Amino acid sequence: MKAPLISANPVPNTAKTRISSTRRWLNLFLVIAGGILASVGLELFLHPNKIIIGGITGISSLFAHWTEMRIGLFLFLFNVPFIFLSYKIVQKKFVLVTVLGLVVFSIGAIVLHPMPPLVEHPLAAAMFGGLCLGLGIGLVVRYGGTLDTLEIGDPSSRPPERVFSGKRMLIEKIIMLLNLLILTAAGVVFGWDQAMYSVIAYLIAYEMVYIAFRGFSSKRKVCILTTQSSQVEKAVRKRLRREPGILEATSDSTQLAMAEGWIRQIPGALYYEVHVLEMIWLKSIVRHIDPHAGIVTKNPEK
Repeated sequence: MKAPLISANPVPNTAKTRISSTRRWLNLFLVIAGGILASVGLELFLHPNKIIIGGITGISSLFAHWTEMRIGLFLFLFNVPFIFLSYKIVQKKFVLVTVLGLVVFSIGAIVLHPMPPLVEHPLAAAMFGGLCLGLGIGLVVRYGGTLDTLEIGDPSSRPPERVFSGKRMLIEKIIMLLNLLILTAAGVVFGWDQAMYSVIAYLIAYEMVYIAFRGFSSKRKVCILTTQSSQVEKAVRKRLRREPGILEATSDSTQLAMAEGWIRQIPGALYYEVHVLEMIWLKSIVRHIDPHAGIVTKNPEK
């Protein structure tokens, strides 16, 4: 495989430090904005209309309803134990960003609690609430944290699909079951009509988290780890008219930067930059040839 491209005119250290510092402050600002946006979705749309989503946020909503206490208190209290339990497992940066996001999320929910809901129609509340909450959570996840520690994990340390272990799949199934139980409890407590709106809000929030984490760019960088690289390359060239490129080394890559080490070790890794609408076709081509291939995606650096 060709070596990563290295710039012939390296950026001076002072400029790198200035850019790094600016980006760090911008990331913290976006984490704070994500916490505020999530609190708006929760307190001004979902919670007043008795719409529950999954995870710790859903459990907090149920406890706030049963105890008539503010949901912001439960958001922080229920998440803190998971943060301490995961402190030695994940990176310190992840814990710090998570704590910052949760503090903003909880305080925002407490401050917004006395305000009346912006809409009272449950369907509109589910749509706008899921949109705001999902985008808020997605922003925090994108920059290295989370607002719901029931699904805790450091996005920057997740391996490609082919190395997902059976243990991780088991955890995902348990989380899915817990979310199903939470949504069922919402139906029992608030009625099955509200449960339907809760499912709608949950699905919208889930999609918004994915969109915010991946970014809004129409392009995707794709690394394919396969033992049948020649067949995959021929098929992609024939059906998508794409040629494999060169993986450029970047300073702030997340999944791709992590995967770069594997790419150097595994022969036959391929790199493409495709439109987001071509992702389904690309994955279909790869899976048809090699069902066990690893596929890692990331937005291009701007």
